[in-house]
Amino acid sequence: MEAIWQAVKEVIKNQLPEATFDLWIEPLQAESGPGGELVLSCPNPFALRWVQAHYLKLIAQTLETALNCKLAVHLKLLTAPVRPPVPVGQASLPLVAEKPAGRRFNRAFTFDQFVVGASNRLAYQASQALARNDTFYNRILFLTSGPGLGKSHLSQAVGNFVTKSATGKQVLYITAENFANEMVSALKNGRMSTFKERFRQDCDILLLEEVQFLSGKEKIQAEVCYTLDTLMGQNKRLVFTSCYLPGEIGHLSQELRSRLTGGLITPIGPPDFPTRVNILENKAKRRGVQVSVKILEYLAEYVDEDVRRLESALDCLVARSTLLNKPFSQRLAQEVLQDLKAVDTRLNTPDIQKIVSDYYGVSLPDLLGRSRQKRLVRARQMALYFCRIYTGKTMVELGRLFQRSHASVVHALQTLERNRQTQPRVAQELNLLEDKLAQAKVRSGARSASILRTDA
Repeated sequence: MEAIWQAVKEVIKNQLPEATFDLWIEPLQAESGPGGELVLSCPNPFALRWVQAHYLKLIAQTLETALNCKLAVHLKLLTAPVRPPVPVGQASLPLVAEKPAGRRFNRAFTFDQFVVGASNRLAYQASQALARNDTFYNRILFLTSGPGLGKSHLSQAVGNFVTKSATGKQVLYITAENFANEMVSALKNGRMSTFKERFRQDCDILLLEEVQFLSGKEKIQAEVCYTLDTLMGQNKRLVFTSCYLPGEIGHLSQELRSRLTGGLITPIGPPDFPTRVNILENKAKRRGVQVSVKILEYLAEYVDEDVRRLESALDCLVARSTLLNKPFSQRLAQEVLQDLKAVDTRLNTPDIQKIVSDYYGVSLPDLLGRSRQKRLVRARQMALYFCRIYTGKTMVELGRLFQRSHASVVHALQTLERNRQTQPRVAQELNLLEDKLAQAKVRSGARSASILRTDA
């Protein structure tokens, strides 16, 4: 029966997207039932219900075509493997997995699966160029964005592309935190020579994620600098990712900051509405589900923060439809949005500027102006601080919105943070403004909920 199932899988594999096949069909295990039927074991109850609802008919039809006769197909839950008994007097050893070199790539993070839009096109093109080893400025790429906007996807897409297309190229993918932990372990165990050889000699492409973790770690930063110097001297390729631009990472040595800015820096912004719809269409196709464009547009209208949240909204919609045995509908999408609290939208920059201006009794032109009056300076700092928290905008974006240079924005935020810790009056004003903004956010959420009810 196993041979028959393998033949059936080969046929189905050509009819489904690769990610869909890998997720739902590949894990199924075949055996013969008591009546000669095909019994497929599913890894969990959700997978069993999903396969039964979406792929059982396809499996049965493919099996009938392959055998030229009908054969029943049954699904069941996969039973956990039973470990062999331990002989008396013999200690049971734990199962220890072999530790891989660096982190493993997510094979779904490829260039083909990345949805390109206005906010990420430069980062996408630059990542492809570096992966192909095209002429590239210093062979260094720095990807920066807020959480869930695609920097890790592009970083791993470079690794997946090189691994598949460039024979013999060693790609090392690791987070800055893991780099630091491995270095500390190497120092404690006298294995620094092995550690250095791994990163400096046995690496053709280094993908270093979340470099902001290096903040304040002077010895780790020095080792990173030596490693980068060695790799750059050998014309190796480097990809860095971070939630912050190099200039925004505090307690970073000038030497390391200089190396991080030695190539192309490509910010990735939040996806616009058309891109969000395209992302949802792409995710739905990969999951093998058909959802109307109208419903996807409905989700994209309210979920605008990041790609992970979009994906979560789609998964929740699919789960509701499957578990409750309901068709996809706008009403079902509304329930998902309410569960995800998507109606509780973030305040935007004009909202925050107005609330802060009203609190300090200043006009918006004065808030954005050049006056150095103490009250205006304080209001400006507060507005920048809360815009940074509530909108997730970069220092460069805040500078543009407040008509300030990047250095001025950084200085304002650092000054406010210092005064907050040393001046009780500043801390009190900040807490009062936090309460006002929280109340405004609740009102904004109530308005959005009313819109949702009207749309439904």
